[in-house]
Amino acid sequence: MANNSAYNTILASIATDGVDTRVEVNQRALIDKILARYSSVGAVYRELLQNSNDAEATVAEIYITTSNSSASENATSSVKNGNSSSNSNQHDLVTQVVYRNNGLPFRPQDWSRLRAIAEGNPDVNKVGAFGVGAYTMFSICEEPLVISGGKLGVPKEAMAFYWKGDSLWTKSGSAPPSSGVATTNNNNSKSSSSGKTGNVDDENNWTSFYLPSRDPYPIPDFVEFGQFLSASLTFTPCLKNINVYVNDTLILNITKTILESHVIEKPKSTSWWKNDGALTSSTSGMFTFGNGSDLLQTTIRMDVALRNGLNSDCPIEKSTIKARYASALVKTCIPSSIETRMVRVTKKKPPKELTVQIFMNAANEDEDETSENNGGTVVDEDSKSASKRKLIGRKTNNNKNQPRRPSDSSGRAALITSSFAPSPGSGRIFIGFRTSQTTGLGIHLAAPFLPTVEREAIDFVDAALREYNLELLEICGMLMRLALEHAMCRIGVQWEEGREARERWLLEEATNAATEEEVDADESATTEEFNKEEKSISSSLLSFASYMARGVKQTVSEAIKPVQSIFGDDDETTELLNPSDLRPLSIEERESILLMKSYCPRHSTPDALVGQYLAKGFVRCLSSFSPPVLTVGGVMRGSEAKLPNLGMEAFGCSNVVRRIMLDNALEYYSLIANVPTLTLDDLVMTLKSNVLEEKQLIRLMKWWPKVCRVHKTMERSGLRLKEVIRFEIAPKDRLANNSGITVPVNNADDAQETKVHRLESILYFTPAMLLDLPLPEATFPPALQKAIGHKTLENSVYSDWFVPLPFDIWTSFISQHSCLIEGNPKDINMAVLAVIGKYFDSLEGQQAKRRFVELLPRNNPCIPYDCGDNESDSSKYMTAVPKELYLPSSDLSAFAGVGVFHKVSDQLKVSHAFLTAIGVRTAISIDFLFLHLDALRWNTNPKPLIKYLHDANLSHNDLTKLRSTKYLPAENDETHVYAPSELYFKDKDLEIFPFVRFLQWPASEGMAKAHRDFLLKLGVTTDPPLDFVMNFMEEECRKEVRNENVYEAALNYLTQRLGPNGLYEKEFARYRSTKFLPCIRQNLETGDVITEMQSPSGCYSNPSALIMGFSTLDPQLDTIHIASRTKCNKDPSCQVLIKRLIQLVDISRAKVEHFEKHGGRSDDRQKLVENILTLFDAVFSYLSTRTSDFETRDVSALAKKPFIPCEIRGQVEFYLPSQVFFRKEASSTGAALEDDHDVITQSLFKQIKFNAFLSLVGVKAEPSLQEIFDLMVEKPDVVLDSLGEEMYKAVLRRIASDPPFKQITASIRSSPFLLGYLVIDEEVASEEEGKDHVQKAQYVLARASDIYIVDNSFLRRQFPMLVSPMEQTLEELYNRIGSKYVSEVVKKDFEVQGGTYRDTALTKSLASRLRERRPLLLSPTNSSRPMAQNAAKMLDENYLEILQADKIHAKYTFERSSKHLTVTCCSKQRTSQKITLFVTANPDWFDIGSAIGALILQRCQLEDALLLSQLLESPLETLRHRGFPVDRILRPVSKPQPKPLPAFTEHTSQKPYQGNVAGDTPRAADESVSKPTSNGDEGFDTILKQMFPSCSSDVIRGLLGPNPTREKARDVANMLATALPPPGDDSMEKTGGGNNTLPGDKSIVDDSTNTNGKKDKAPKNKLGLMGKMLRGRNYHGVGSESKQIVHEHKQSYSGNAGNNTSSTPEQDVSTQKSLESMLSSAVQSSRSVDHAGVRSAETLLNHLPHGLERGSEGCEVIPAQNIQAFKGPHGNYKSRSGIKVFYSVETGPEYLTQNFSAVEQFAVVIQHLASVYKLNLATVAIYYEPKGNAIAFNSNKALYFNLRFFCALHQQDVGVACYSYWYMTFAHELAHNLVTAHNKEHGSFTESIAALYLPDFAKLVTRIGSN
Repeated sequence: MANNSAYNTILASIATDGVDTRVEVNQRALIDKILARYSSVGAVYRELLQNSNDAEATVAEIYITTSNSSASENATSSVKNGNSSSNSNQHDLVTQVVYRNNGLPFRPQDWSRLRAIAEGNPDVNKVGAFGVGAYTMFSICEEPLVISGGKLGVPKEAMAFYWKGDSLWTKSGSAPPSSGVATTNNNNSKSSSSGKTGNVDDENNWTSFYLPSRDPYPIPDFVEFGQFLSASLTFTPCLKNINVYVNDTLILNITKTILESHVIEKPKSTSWWKNDGALTSSTSGMFTFGNGSDLLQTTIRMDVALRNGLNSDCPIEKSTIKARYASALVKTCIPSSIETRMVRVTKKKPPKELTVQIFMNAANEDEDETSENNGGTVVDEDSKSASKRKLIGRKTNNNKNQPRRPSDSSGRAALITSSFAPSPGSGRIFIGFRTSQTTGLGIHLAAPFLPTVEREAIDFVDAALREYNLELLEICGMLMRLALEHAMCRIGVQWEEGREARERWLLEEATNAATEEEVDADESATTEEFNKEEKSISSSLLSFASYMARGVKQTVSEAIKPVQSIFGDDDETTELLNPSDLRPLSIEERESILLMKSYCPRHSTPDALVGQYLAKGFVRCLSSFSPPVLTVGGVMRGSEAKLPNLGMEAFGCSNVVRRIMLDNALEYYSLIANVPTLTLDDLVMTLKSNVLEEKQLIRLMKWWPKVCRVHKTMERSGLRLKEVIRFEIAPKDRLANNSGITVPVNNADDAQETKVHRLESILYFTPAMLLDLPLPEATFPPALQKAIGHKTLENSVYSDWFVPLPFDIWTSFISQHSCLIEGNPKDINMAVLAVIGKYFDSLEGQQAKRRFVELLPRNNPCIPYDCGDNESDSSKYMTAVPKELYLPSSDLSAFAGVGVFHKVSDQLKVSHAFLTAIGVRTAISIDFLFLHLDALRWNTNPKPLIKYLHDANLSHNDLTKLRSTKYLPAENDETHVYAPSELYFKDKDLEIFPFVRFLQWPASEGMAKAHRDFLLKLGVTTDPPLDFVMNFMEEECRKEVRNENVYEAALNYLTQRLGPNGLYEKEFARYRSTKFLPCIRQNLETGDVITEMQSPSGCYSNPSALIMGFSTLDPQLDTIHIASRTKCNKDPSCQVLIKRLIQLVDISRAKVEHFEKHGGRSDDRQKLVENILTLFDAVFSYLSTRTSDFETRDVSALAKKPFIPCEIRGQVEFYLPSQVFFRKEASSTGAALEDDHDVITQSLFKQIKFNAFLSLVGVKAEPSLQEIFDLMVEKPDVVLDSLGEEMYKAVLRRIASDPPFKQITASIRSSPFLLGYLVIDEEVASEEEGKDHVQKAQYVLARASDIYIVDNSFLRRQFPMLVSPMEQTLEELYNRIGSKYVSEVVKKDFEVQGGTYRDTALTKSLASRLRERRPLLLSPTNSSRPMAQNAAKMLDENYLEILQADKIHAKYTFERSSKHLTVTCCSKQRTSQKITLFVTANPDWFDIGSAIGALILQRCQLEDALLLSQLLESPLETLRHRGFPVDRILRPVSKPQPKPLPAFTEHTSQKPYQGNVAGDTPRAADESVSKPTSNGDEGFDTILKQMFPSCSSDVIRGLLGPNPTREKARDVANMLATALPPPGDDSMEKTGGGNNTLPGDKSIVDDSTNTNGKKDKAPKNKLGLMGKMLRGRNYHGVGSESKQIVHEHKQSYSGNAGNNTSSTPEQDVSTQKSLESMLSSAVQSSRSVDHAGVRSAETLLNHLPHGLERGSEGCEVIPAQNIQAFKGPHGNYKSRSGIKVFYSVETGPEYLTQNFSAVEQFAVVIQHLASVYKLNLATVAIYYEPKGNAIAFNSNKALYFNLRFFCALHQQDVGVACYSYWYMTFAHELAHNLVTAHNKEHGSFTESIAALYLPDFAKLVTRIGSN
């Protein structure tokens, strides 16, 4: 509201006082912008034609004047020469165009609107709306001229446009009388059909537009120009004629003539179409159809005449086309709100009524004439192809919106007419004239839409116009639906009228097809052409509206398309799935195709709304009914029709659409009418009501497998389909055509009556061999089966329908037929028997053949035989029972005269096997044979008898009699005959057996294989039974003297018939315990080898088993062959071997005991020992060959059985596997590998040479530490005697490094296995200095409780005691087992003698020193021992009192001994609240350190006292040089600065700190950095830069990281304080300087100055072992000589802003402990070494902070590593101490193999240092890399040390220098757990870690030095 008020106020003010100024318009720019909206070609002509139509003009003429007249002549000559081309006028340039029309002349208001821009035509019935269309003249003309008027005596008026600058002006006036277009009277120049042309009398009736070209342009292509003009005439109600002239020659004439116009009547009430419920208004009721009489159909003709050239003598080509329109009168009811907005935009009100028109189709004139001549029924044979070719030709030309013009000029006019009819989807919206908007259908639509300014599209932008236009589109869609319904209704009526004619044609075609199989190729080609048009629609059956709403194009896939990909190029398959339809298209079908193609949808462009709202109106009009379609049964709704599918349409469906119809209007059927596809259910319903003809059934049977292959799911419905199929077989006097339609040849009355069959009653199809024989009723009729094809019926889809007729079923059927019951008729009988015989021969297996024969009538006279003199005498043909006949090939001549025999007829072609199977005899019976044996005169030679019997087909009973009857002679026995089973075939191998009797056979004649096989069948034997053979061999074994050759031959005969597939294999199992094999065995008692017979289960084939007393096969035999055949085991089982081994041990023990009991010579004892050792060596060698056979349970019994013999002092003793170890073999060089472990093993344990079996049972290569330890605990004296003191101590070191026990047991504590030393101190004379102190030690084995650990050598010297070795690991072991420290057992007591004094110079100086260095003394880094619980309190001034005494006596007591000494310092608890520290004059710093250590440490050792004394005595600078973190622990008080830093407060002090010892120390590190000041101008990086100006800002920012906290800033400050020198300190560049000594009198005074107040220079003496070590290991920025920070540091580290409170000592200690805890955690974060080794590429570190670059490149290279685990002599990948060992892959493991002793040396060093850093040995490793320069490296927090540098530097002297070197290497690599790069931060961490673990390392160095 406030804004509106302000607007009104300002507007009122301007209205009162403002100045009016006209808005100027750049008219030239405005017109150019308007013309830019007109993007279409020919926009000026379109606007002029529209204005002409609005002016009710009937004729429009265009006169084109060109600048090149010679070009016309060239064009003329080109035409005459036959080279006409659209490009022949390319040299002509248009200089002027005159357009004129004969419409109403301009009125005054028209002239006014012409002068004004955007003054549209207010007439609601006119198209013009915006008033800018006329200005399209400026697109080709600069200054147009318009002439109009002159009617009724009024002179013509003219208006000229001209420019003044950018302003457009006009001049108007009267035109001269002769101002018309210059015309001629040349008849060739004017068209007779031009209507009102320039030759009319009244020239003044024309309105002309003169348009001189702004820039000459080429003359247009008249084909394209003609297409544009013809399209412009599509919906012009007035304009009918357009003439185009070039240089006064008529080139193009287009004339539109209305032929007829009639009302589309409503169909009859009895018709299928009903208009019930049809909607005739748009959604909101804005548009409604008028009365029914307002729905009109109009037919017009379009004539085009086009001259083929630009000259008047060029020929003219003509073309004509007809078009049909539908129009409707629509009443409007526009809401007032919309009407108001429309008037504002269009400047006129919407009409009350309007007309909408659609162009529905177009057809050639000749085609319509053909239709009219044929009466609308069926196209005859002559006109059919021609009419279809014309239809197809037009359709093909319309495939594109702009068809390509052929090179031949004869069709140029036809190209213009063809463009008149739209192709599918190319219909346009006409708003007066054609726009670029398509309808999405093959239908043009004309309606008074409200367009955009350029008239190329419908306006959908403005809301009011959008609603108006969308409603109008909807009512137009309703018009399209009503027009379609009426047209299809008319086609349906015509279709019903022509039904009889079509059926008559089908009958005639069926009759002709019986004799004429060829089809007109032209018609076939015509049909195929309908399928060539590209289809681009949705693949699913969407509705019309939903399809138009989609914006995606897809392609419909026909069901027949996959056929070729499945079946290949199979014409039969293609025809079955896509049946050929040869019937020509009728007029109704052609008309429906044209109609439906017009409704085939595409997506409307460019705006899809057009198509969507047309579809909406189309669907709403009759939403309850689907659009109509034409099927073979007539016109019906789409929902009731069916689309053809996979050939189902060939089986009598009446509502199916013809495929040719579907192919030409696929989108209509699938999208518009939404016709469902024919399904199997539809086919089943059809077949239920129809009876198939024979040809149809044949087609269906061939079709079903094909369609099931395309759609496998249909196969499941097969039985349902079979149940409904009924068919009839056509009589012989009926013929069928190719389409399956059966027609009678004669009159129907004479036709035979057909029988209807059901397919479900047919169960079998007949094999080909049975088709010509009698068949049962459940089979296919043979003729029908032949027509279908056997291969088709065998298809798997028919597996549930039919099966091949089983031969058994047919046999059962035929066995009851007269041909087998009675044997007649002869030909059937013969054929049936031949088939049965052939089938019998094909059977496999006797059982199957027997079952089949049982089905035959064997007891009926079914077998023919010849009883006449010749075979041709059919009267002699007779049949008999099979068993009464003989085979035709039977030789019965030997029985001539004995009886009468009939043979089977030779005409019967069956096998002898079949005949014998059904009972036909092959020979005379055995009974008859033996009955006439004497008459036939058989002799002792059995060959003739065997030959006859073999050739005869004997029955089973015959063979049984022949087997049991004695009738065969034996060799060398002429008096007896034998049964076949009692005789053997002649064989030399059987001659050794006396029980064998051979068959008598002529020696001169060989035995045929067939006869031999027959004799075998009778029972003649080839091999004797196994019982006979074994009985023979047992008898031979029992003989005292046997023939070895015979026995060996019998054994070979037996073994050859054993084994796989052997004759005796199955029976031999019961003889495995029979002793028949010759064997040898060694007597275990005597060792003699004896010979014996053994069974296969009691002997072995491996001769090596003999050594253990097992029986083995005689080696003189083929042992391998015999063992494999008799299944003799190769070796005894593992259990048997173990049992025998124990027996051998017992026997050997018994022998030794027997020898010892009875005595004997030493030579005999030695021989016995050698025999036992040799025996067991051989036994173990044999058992080692069986190692893979043993399992754990087999050898478990040996674990507790001493069975390994060893020679001990000339005697044999047996040991357990755990008591014996393998002896190491000599190396390749011949020298034995000896190390400490080998010596220990040789000294303590028994050793034998390696054996695989002994290794399996538990003998190891070397004893474990546990075993050595157990032996030491059990027999310490024996072990010490065997090893000696040094080796014994080495074993104790190993035990200490890796204790073999988890807990200390009582036996360990009580066992005297530890070395204790009694140290004796002596003084000996020295040549240089007089006397030296030397120590002598004696060792003895003692318990841990009797040995003491020296932690104070002074106390140890006072009393004689057993002490432990002075090694840390051993001391820890002793302490763990029970040894106590010397300081614990020696009691101390102090006595102060004389007076005591307070506040002396000495006490004050000492108090000051303690107060100053209290944090340093309390630092945990000074000792590995834990601090006392109240350590800080002990040094508090309020608790600690210092007094000076005259003398102090100390009393030391150990057990019962005591000693008295004088000391200079001690402490005593005088009261509960105070401790007094007594000192004497000239105190010893060591005594002071001891006294302080006793107060602050739980247990103060000697090195602790030394360290504390150094911390008190040495100047701070000296402590810095020695590596003590003085600056980090002590926070000195600095002098005040003139300008304090923003974040830190100065702490001022100019003299040494005089505060209390306990309370006034500087603030701890955790409070040294405070938050930034409140103004926020400076952050942590700025503060730290001011604190450390020598450090780069990039380094500080890099250390702080993003978003630093105050804690992070404190940590960085502490780190920089350690790593960097103080500001202004140049000591890093100096090589000397600094006061680091105390006065020579060692008095306790200020150690920063001497007595003269000047700083002393550091003496050039050595700093001792620690100093040298730390000096040589400075890393990155830690100077060796830096100034004292206490007095020289320029920067304050303590205090916060506004707070000068000092930190407490407890806070200092807490801060230091936190830092040390962080470092300790980083060290302990080390990880285990990777067992697989390390393989890493070379890495380039380029992330070092600015200012810390290394080298010229500013980066650091981490070398590549490629190492693998090395397997050492211990059988693992470690040293003896358990450290992993690796080698370089590039150099190989050879060096480590030859120098593993160096690895062991280095491992000891690494082990000791790892204990200092408290690292697990799994985190360190040794590797050998001879090429690289890396001393060590850190990989994933695991440490690797290069053996190469140890060997080069320290292998010869593993002393303090070696340990110091690798101690700092450890610190260096452990620092990489925190920092990767070698920068200052890494150097600081290295120093801190080294300092943290320095006390423990000092102890290690002390032990090393003492040793």
